[in-house]
Amino acid sequence: MRADLLEKPASGEVVIVEIDAQSLQLVNRWPWPRDLYATAIEKLNQAGATQIAFDIDFSSHSTEQNDRLFANAIDKSEATVILPTFRQLASTGQSEFVESLPIPVLRKSAFLASVNVSPDNRGQLNRYSYGTTTADTARPSLASMIAEVQGNIDDSFAIDQSIDPATIPRLSFVDLLNSDQLSTKLAGKKVLIGATAIELGDRYSMSRFGVIPGVVIQALASETLIQGTNLPDLGEYLTLLISAILIFIFITTRKIGSRGLIGIAFVVMFALVLFQLMAEYLHLFTYSNVPAFCFLSVYILSQKFLTTTTALKTSQYIDEMSGLPNEASLLRVINTRGFGYIATARLADFRELLVLTNRSTRRNLFENLASRLKFLARDDSLYHVDFDMVAWIVKPEYAEDIPGHFTTASALLQAPVMAGGTKIKIDATYGISNASLDESKIASEQALASGTKWAWHDDEFDLAIGQKHDLLIELDQAIENGSLGVVYQPKWDLSTNRLNGAEALVRWNHPERGMISPEIFIPMLEKAGRIDGLTFQVLRRALNDLSRWNQLRPGLTCSVNISAKLLGDSEFVHDAVAMVDEARVDNRQIVFEVTETATLTNPEQSITALELIQKSGIRVSIDDYGTGQSTLSYLQRLPVSEIKLDQSFVKTMTWDNANRVMVKSTIRMAHDLGLKIVAEGIEDQTCLELLTRYGCDIGQGWYISKPITTDVFEAGWLIGELEEKRLSA
Repeated sequence: MRADLLEKPASGEVVIVEIDAQSLQLVNRWPWPRDLYATAIEKLNQAGATQIAFDIDFSSHSTEQNDRLFANAIDKSEATVILPTFRQLASTGQSEFVESLPIPVLRKSAFLASVNVSPDNRGQLNRYSYGTTTADTARPSLASMIAEVQGNIDDSFAIDQSIDPATIPRLSFVDLLNSDQLSTKLAGKKVLIGATAIELGDRYSMSRFGVIPGVVIQALASETLIQGTNLPDLGEYLTLLISAILIFIFITTRKIGSRGLIGIAFVVMFALVLFQLMAEYLHLFTYSNVPAFCFLSVYILSQKFLTTTTALKTSQYIDEMSGLPNEASLLRVINTRGFGYIATARLADFRELLVLTNRSTRRNLFENLASRLKFLARDDSLYHVDFDMVAWIVKPEYAEDIPGHFTTASALLQAPVMAGGTKIKIDATYGISNASLDESKIASEQALASGTKWAWHDDEFDLAIGQKHDLLIELDQAIENGSLGVVYQPKWDLSTNRLNGAEALVRWNHPERGMISPEIFIPMLEKAGRIDGLTFQVLRRALNDLSRWNQLRPGLTCSVNISAKLLGDSEFVHDAVAMVDEARVDNRQIVFEVTETATLTNPEQSITALELIQKSGIRVSIDDYGTGQSTLSYLQRLPVSEIKLDQSFVKTMTWDNANRVMVKSTIRMAHDLGLKIVAEGIEDQTCLELLTRYGCDIGQGWYISKPITTDVFEAGWLIGELEEKRLSA
């Protein structure tokens, strides 16, 4: 991060001559003949270079002629020539080192410099030494000699990684040999010759730049010394000591809370980084923040843990939103001081209260609410026992007149309650029980359901909830054993006066409760998250029936309703499409009907699901169009084939002029958008004739046919004369 913020260009004093991929093609072998290096020295002298450093191993002999040519070039060079030496283990498993030097003939007129580098325990090369001692001989490092900077032979410095290696001037070795006009690039420069081709393997990892060639690292180390950014290192324990002293001082003041101390620790961390950046930018010194940051991080985590533990102990009996004692606190009071009448107040339109208040004013609202109602409560204590519910233990003096008690409660809430500077009108329904808090909660729910102001707990209300639960279990069993029925309502093509197909509708004839409306059990399944099983059962039945109908009347369509809950379930959509793909029907014969509101809930998710359905060939119809807030221009974004006008508009269009205009204009605009129109709710001939005149495509309703069983549909419409009777109607 510091290197990124302090990034700067190279000085330009050092030029890298790269032995790159194109240079390797010059001679089809490695190592190169040394007459090439002799030529390079001559070219660099002609261009005016002041120093020529090699990062190439010359510790073994080449041919006698080429070694002599290279040695002569070094001897004649006006520029200083530096050759590399390096120290390495004599063999694996031994502790003795040997020093690899250029062959004697080459080092007569050359300076020798160490190119040893030492990656850290992470394999990264971020530091560089001033030199190496081998065989009692001190060798300056290559970077020290290039930069002409002295240092303690046993010391190292951090390579300045804020220097951008891309700004170091470079020249391909092949271009050096082939050009005679290099003085503008090389005059007065220090030249470093080394390998950058990947196949030569001289590469190391750095923390900022990743894996880069060794010669580039040598150049970066040289630039660090040239630019004077080999800063004195104050070490890693000074900042740790400073951080510990500062935290100790603030702790001993005892005037700052835990949150404040955490904030101070973050400020100290930020200050250490900022001061380090300034010191490095001004070339003063550097230091390590790691121990200090470890200490401060542990301190912050420990303070956070203590704060959280304290908050948990407090919040165990306090509601965070309101600041009032919570349900656990009320139950503790009941267990220690005995029971009584427990009253609950369910606040009406609580979500609107959330909109009208923020965290601070909401707490103020509950404080003022508690101040109003505490006159009714034992010990003047009000408890926040649920999201939208408060409770209290009724004062003994009110126990004989419970109706009067709640009349007083209602009167106390007649005037608006202040929430900060806002006046808020609060209404509530009340419940009471002398058996348990849960019963009191249920009683307030019963009062809300029955439209009364307050209610005692009623066992029959509990029974109704139990029956609803039992009904859901029986419904699951009916889905599992396939006892739910499917009926079909014919759909009539108004342009050809022929049967178009049918819509599949589910029916439940309970063996004991009789016929149960889909408007009752479908919302139950949706709320319980189990509507997918029912939908798959209806779709499977419709596909089987449609494949049989194809033998009697090919090309009919069948519509199946898809719940809004399922449109956002990608797994269901994929499985439903796969079921249609595997059936013995043309996918275009199936229509998935989705409600208009389903597409409005999550438009992007809906579009993705509908595109998958349409891509498979299945047609999509928007059901109940006109009951939501969408427009035809919005529906144009959706991949749909048709829209289905809601029956509330169709049924009334014969006598309601506004609905008639709406139906007529919708048909026209839908056709302009390339969509078909289905009208449901046709109950008389006049309505049918109007829709036909307006150009509606398909009609559906009791005037055409009520929903009928599969047997009746096949016998009456596909084999019998019901279609012909419909034509003569």
